[in-house]
Amino acid sequence: MKEEQKNKLKVGILMKKGILITSAIVMSVILVCSITLLLISQDPIKKAEKETIAIAKESAGLVKATDFYWYNRDKTYFSVSGVNESDEEIMVIVAKDGGATTVLNQDEFITEQQAKALTREDKGAVDILEARIGLDGETPIWEISYKQENGRLGYYVLTAKSGKWVSDIENI
Repeated sequence: MKEEQKNKLKVGILMKKGILITSAIVMSVILVCSITLLLISQDPIKKAEKETIAIAKESAGLVKATDFYWYNRDKTYFSVSGVNESDEEIMVIVAKDGGATTVLNQDEFITEQQAKALTREDKGAVDILEARIGLDGETPIWEISYKQENGRLGYYVLTAKSGKWVSDIENI
């Protein structure tokens, strides 16, 4: 009888070890797949950023990029801010379709921080999520996404040249 109990105990321990090993393998596979999926999903963003910086270097003399923006409303624009060969801050806005570029010098546009501050000034205690710069027709604009107190999303749009209010979309 004792021998039979020892065998059952050994089988139980082996089963537990097998379950643990199998679980560890499954979790490892899930982790590797998740990381791979994350890296693959960020690939288009990195590619767009790299291409935008190359265009900005060629068309505006960008030597150091500091920020990258992806604006998508009626049309898609990729933008990069940074410093040009003359050590001036610039913003280069590139249309996804056709690659047309708009170059703004620092004295021609408000910064991301200023756009966020103007949004807070007008909207009050909202949680700023992200700022993106693009074009509305020929007009450079900042689109500030925010979370309202009720948890809903909003978009505050202002001109990039003066900070003048353009539109506000609330309760999304």
